[in-house]
Amino acid sequence: MEENLELKNETIMENSSIIEDEKTFNRNKWFFTIPGLGRDMLYTLVSTYFLQYVQFGLTLTAVQFATLSLLIGILGRIWDGINDPMMGAIIEGSHIKWGKFKPWIFIGALADSILTIVLFNLRPSGWLYVAVICAVYLLWEAAFTMNDIGYWSMIPSLSRTKERRDKITTLTIFFAGLGTIAMTAMVTYLAPGNVLNAYTIFSIIAAIFVAGGQTITAIFVKEAKREDAEKTETDISLKKMVKTIFNNKQLLWMSLAMLCSSVTTALLLGLIYNLYYLEVGYNGNIIIVIIIYAVCNTFIQLIYPSLAKKFKRKQIQFVSFFFVIAGFLGLSLMGWSDLFPFHMVLLCICSVLIFAANTLFYTASVINLNNCVEYNEYITGERSEAVVTTMRPLIVKFGDAIKYLIVTLTLIFSGLYAITQNVSAIETQTNMFDKYAQEANNAKAYFNKYLELKALGNDKTEEEYNLVIDGTILDDCQFNGAYTDAVGKMYLVKLDNNEVLEVVQLKDATIDFIEDGYKYSLKISVDVKNVDGSVTNYNAADEIYAQNKDNYGTRISLRIACCILPALFMTACMLIQRYKFIVDEDYFDIIEAEIEEKKEKNLKDTEVQE
Repeated sequence: MEENLELKNETIMENSSIIEDEKTFNRNKWFFTIPGLGRDMLYTLVSTYFLQYVQFGLTLTAVQFATLSLLIGILGRIWDGINDPMMGAIIEGSHIKWGKFKPWIFIGALADSILTIVLFNLRPSGWLYVAVICAVYLLWEAAFTMNDIGYWSMIPSLSRTKERRDKITTLTIFFAGLGTIAMTAMVTYLAPGNVLNAYTIFSIIAAIFVAGGQTITAIFVKEAKREDAEKTETDISLKKMVKTIFNNKQLLWMSLAMLCSSVTTALLLGLIYNLYYLEVGYNGNIIIVIIIYAVCNTFIQLIYPSLAKKFKRKQIQFVSFFFVIAGFLGLSLMGWSDLFPFHMVLLCICSVLIFAANTLFYTASVINLNNCVEYNEYITGERSEAVVTTMRPLIVKFGDAIKYLIVTLTLIFSGLYAITQNVSAIETQTNMFDKYAQEANNAKAYFNKYLELKALGNDKTEEEYNLVIDGTILDDCQFNGAYTDAVGKMYLVKLDNNEVLEVVQLKDATIDFIEDGYKYSLKISVDVKNVDGSVTNYNAADEIYAQNKDNYGTRISLRIACCILPALFMTACMLIQRYKFIVDEDYFDIIEAEIEEKKEKNLKDTEVQE
């Protein structure tokens, strides 16, 4: 009777433990994954669009731009090579009461929020900007690494079974994708024509979402307890960490594959807006492509668990690969003939092929990478989540380094940077004119000095331009005399209580246009109502691009960089995972079974010794 009662109590306690474990997992699942939206908003803003901010919002020489880009891309990655493994070792060896991962997640997020605002709002000129921003960027990288390694390292500890691992990984990628989509949509739709003000707002929004979201994760997620074997690992040296990485051959192959995947996505997102502006126009309508990305990403993430039950990951990746390549091929061929023009409908079709298939491929790849934790436990007896998953952020950042190098070389040697510096000059005037010259008297002073510069012509030295600019309202507006013609393409708008009364192109304006009692604004893009009631859009940036539309060297270089090279990197990623990575679903089940057998044997041996 007593034995039956004890057995019943044990059953009740076991069932209660299972229920509590399920509740904990479900709570962790949402408090961990949803706040990840802010992390990728911030990361996308800096990693994907910082170069766009510099390219279109600031006036730097080609040498200054290349120096900044390559220092961030290459010096930053050298720093990551030191910082990432070191941070992984620190997290793995830390024993803080708050948790193994949560303190680093919180501290890194808070520091990154502040540094992101500094990165997009501190604007000294010339070489001083290059030096200061490089220093700020390195600090930003260190803070993000602290958060990123802590965040991704927590996944294996929250999900110890394949089913839970797939669920939480899929949700993490889903909300990370939403963050990328949200920031990309804001940048592509709102930035053209208002770059400086827009990026100030973007940086503040990203900072709020990251600080708030990661605070929620740090407070409400319940970390799994360290296993007894882990508790003995109080000191983990850099040497041991490097040894762990290089002993795990599957981790190395997956790291190489993920590096190729990372470069694929980074190159496309890093250059697609340049391609669109050159071929279609300098406007926010590319947001349609981003909406397609959002729909594809959401739909694929929702159906992936169902697909994973019916098909193996290698099968999913094999089919996805061909759709991605078809999309890149289509994108590279658009715009060269009237039979296949660079049309929004065709762009949308190619985007669906690339984004939907790539989301499937990438989700399977992330699960493969996370499964290297169990493989490490299988071959060494230690899980070492932080050490193993250190590779994910590290390879993403090295992917960014390759992107920075290719994008920088493409922009400069194709001549596109020289073209877009004209756009940057007019973006600056849009912001500065509204700040200093809205009043009629200041608008007249601006216009008179502009006429003096225009009279000088285009073959003068910087010193000759500065004789006109120095100490004037053009100086306050950061006017660069080399771009006088580009600024002349802008539209001078007469306003009465924010209502547009008249519009004239600056180069065609006369002093009589500027009257007392009104306010004025310089616009890149303006809609003008015609006599018949229709509306015509005039765009100064489009005029600048149109002057260079017949430069086939620029167009071909851009196609190679954002279509052909990503397709080649995607091919390498597929081949590596198909022929070198062995931890598929069947092998993972074998690993798990053997790990459990070893644990049970060790437990029995311990009981016998006691």
